[in-house]
Amino acid sequence: MPDNNDRPFRKALADEGAAGRGPGQAAPVIPLAADSALGAIVCAIGVFDGVHEGHRFLLGEAVAQARRVGAAAVAITFDRDPDEFFLDAAAQRKLLVNEDRIGMLAESGVDAVLVVPFDALLASKAPLDFLNAVIAAHGIPRGIHVGADFRFGHRARGTVDDLRLWGADRDCAVFSHRLLTDEGLPVTSTRIRDALETGELALANQLLTRPHFLWARVTAGRNMGRRLGFPTANLELEERLVRPADGVYAGVAELGDERYRAAISVGVPATFAGASATIEAHLLDFEGDLYGRRLKVSFVEYLRPMQAFSGIDELKRTVQADIGQTARLSVTVHSPYCHPEPAEGSSTAQAVDCGQKALRPALGCFAAEDSSRGSE
Repeated sequence: MPDNNDRPFRKALADEGAAGRGPGQAAPVIPLAADSALGAIVCAIGVFDGVHEGHRFLLGEAVAQARRVGAAAVAITFDRDPDEFFLDAAAQRKLLVNEDRIGMLAESGVDAVLVVPFDALLASKAPLDFLNAVIAAHGIPRGIHVGADFRFGHRARGTVDDLRLWGADRDCAVFSHRLLTDEGLPVTSTRIRDALETGELALANQLLTRPHFLWARVTAGRNMGRRLGFPTANLELEERLVRPADGVYAGVAELGDERYRAAISVGVPATFAGASATIEAHLLDFEGDLYGRRLKVSFVEYLRPMQAFSGIDELKRTVQADIGQTARLSVTVHSPYCHPEPAEGSSTAQAVDCGQKALRPALGCFAAEDSSRGSE
C-alpha cells in the first residue's frame, strides 16, 4: 500500500487541519479513492437528503464521540442519492441536489465529508461486501453512527444488526440511534417531502430547521405578469426535485450575492385559459433581465391557495396583497444555508458554522418583521 502521506483522505485532513474545526469553517469534501485510508475517525453514514433536524442530531452524536476519543468526525455519503440509480427522475422527490446536500454536510460541524461513488458495482454488492468495500478496505473507524432504520447492500438487505456484528469483529463500536421525533412523529426526509407536497410548509421548515429552498433556471414564460405590472421570473425546476404544493408563498430569491423578497406562485393560474402549471417568482425591488440565470428560491411562508378570479382587477388586487405580505419579510439575517450561486463545477457551499445546537434558531433566518407572527 502507498505511504500514509500519499493517501488522499489522511493528507486532506492534515492539510486542512480538520479535527476540531472552528466556527465558520466548512469541512473538506473528499472523494473516496482506492488508496484512501480513513485513519482515526468516527463516522456517520447516510444519504442525508435534506440534511434535516434528524440528520443533524446523528451527525452531532458522531462529532461528540470523535471529540471524546480524539478522532476526526466524518460524514460518509454518496456522490449521488442511490434513488437516482434505481428510480426515474419524476419518482425521486429529492429535497436537495447533490451539490447542496454535500455542501451542507460540509457545514454541519463534521471535520470532513467522505464521498463514495455509487455505481452499479457498489449497488450489486451483498451487505458484508458493501461494508468491506466502503469502509474496511480503507481502515476501521473508532465508531459508526447510523439511524435505527439504516439499510445497506444489494436490495437493502443489510440491517443495523448486521452492521453491529461486523463492527464487533473489528473492534468498531456501532451506535444505532432511534429516529428523532417532532410533534410525536419521526423526523424523516419522506415526512418533509409529504409536508411540502400537501402545503404544510411551516412543518417542513420546522423539520428542516431552515426554509426549504430550490435552485431553478429562469426561462421564457407567458409575460402575463409584466403586462399586469408585476413581472415574474418563470422557474424551470429539476424534475427530480420535490415540488411544493400549489399555492402562493412569501419567500426570498437569491441572485449571486444579492437577495430579494419574492412572491412565489406554484401551480396553474386558473384565471387564464389553457395555462399550464408553473413556478413563478416576483422579485420585489428588482430591475433587470433574469433570463438564463439561476435563482435560489427559499419558501418562507404559505400565503394562500391558487384561485380563479372574476376578472383582471380582482387578480391585481389579490397579487398586490400577496406582495404586501411578502414585503414584511426581513432578508437582513442570513440563513445558515443561504449560499450564493455556486461557481461552475463547485460542489461545496460557502463556509458557515451551523452546529447541532443551532437547530431551532436557524428558522429565524427569514423572519417576518411583524413580531406578532414570527417565523413559521
